[in-house]
Amino acid sequence: MKKLYTYVIFILIISSGVNGASLRNQISLLEASENIRLSSQEIVKNYLYYYYNHDKKKEKEAIFKGLQSLDKQFRLIAKSTKDEDSKDILTFLDYSKDKIEKILLDPFNTDNPALMLDYSEVLLEGAETISSNLKYKPSEEEKILIKMKDIAFLTDRVIKYYMALLIEPDNLSYQEMLDDAIKDMEKDLSYINNYNYSSENIQHILMIERNWSVLKSFLNDVRSSRVPNIVLIISSEVKKNAKILEDYHRKNQ
Repeated sequence: MKKLYTYVIFILIISSGVNGASLRNQISLLEASENIRLSSQEIVKNYLYYYYNHDKKKEKEAIFKGLQSLDKQFRLIAKSTKDEDSKDILTFLDYSKDKIEKILLDPFNTDNPALMLDYSEVLLEGAETISSNLKYKPSEEEKILIKMKDIAFLTDRVIKYYMALLIEPDNLSYQEMLDDAIKDMEKDLSYINNYNYSSENIQHILMIERNWSVLKSFLNDVRSSRVPNIVLIISSEVKKNAKILEDYHRKNQ
């Protein structure tokens, strides 16, 4: 009887270890897919700044850092997933990254902005599909953390389409995508306002909302607000405060 009891305990420990490893993989995959979502917007936003103004050396350097980040996330997913669909998607995402790198060999070709926007959406769609394949259900604290990452993602997304419209003002598709991203940001801001923040952290929420309000005024009238440098500075402030709150929620997990 004692041997049987010991065997059962051993099996439970092994089973627990497997489940724990699976859970860690699911969390790693969720975070990697979120990071790819962000990079998909950030890389192309920086490229469009560089295309619009060839002197934007800082943004040029940021493009290559973003591509390095993608490589890191791809390796993490390859290591963590056993899902065949996710592996197939990852192969296509890596192909898209290679295409972006080839575009950068001739960065100012007039066809490139549209191509970069297309590859950006491919990376985004792939990351969201990998995320949707996961069985892991985030906790309430993790949900709010994901919303903070989503605010950073949407900030880069609206700026990406703002810059696309500066380059191609009459593109109705770009305008539609910008309008949709603005609506999504408004929903996220409404969501995080329901969280019971301390007085210290409320200040960061207020800063996000204040800067977003100014940013939105420029986004709503792209043709007459051709101020990409001002827009970039304001959007950086939104992301900075969102990152502070993201780190706060990460500590609370």
